[in-house]
Amino acid sequence: MPKQPTHVRVVRQWCQSLGVLSAVSISREEAEMKLAAYVPLLFDRFPDGAFTAASLQHVAALAVKGFPTYGELAAWLADWWRANRPAPLALPPPPPIRQRGEPTPEEIEHVTRVAAEAVAALRSSAQPIEDRRPTARYLTPEQLDRINPLPNGAKRYAPANDTALLDPDPAAA
Repeated sequence: MPKQPTHVRVVRQWCQSLGVLSAVSISREEAEMKLAAYVPLLFDRFPDGAFTAASLQHVAALAVKGFPTYGELAAWLADWWRANRPAPLALPPPPPIRQRGEPTPEEIEHVTRVAAEAVAALRSSAQPIEDRRPTARYLTPEQLDRINPLPNGAKRYAPANDTALLDPDPAAA
């Protein structure tokens, strides 16, 4: 949360007012030391909106024994802020999902025709069933040598005698 340039002044004035409202007996030096210690900590922990007349009244009413310790002050102010802080901004609702309209007669006819063609092709006996089944396709040793060479220049395919090498290690030959 970005701090406003007046934030230190707001926190300091709020703490001074709390000191006036809750002081039983405190010396000026002690009050200045507490202010010097409390203000930077409260500055970092709470926004300007936490330092209002209502929060001052709440904390001062709880400080019956005098100016509170930092732990007491931070806890009381945190309780008040949790109950009274403004609600976070809500994101706008997402745009409505575009609903598809009813299909046109042309679209229905097209889908019906394409489905009928697919079913007819599957049921067709014009091509033997063995030819319709997918078969495994393998790369030749020469194609493998081109796309994925072996280490040290070894070849899977010997173009001179047109036979595949059994031992890919040329040092073993």
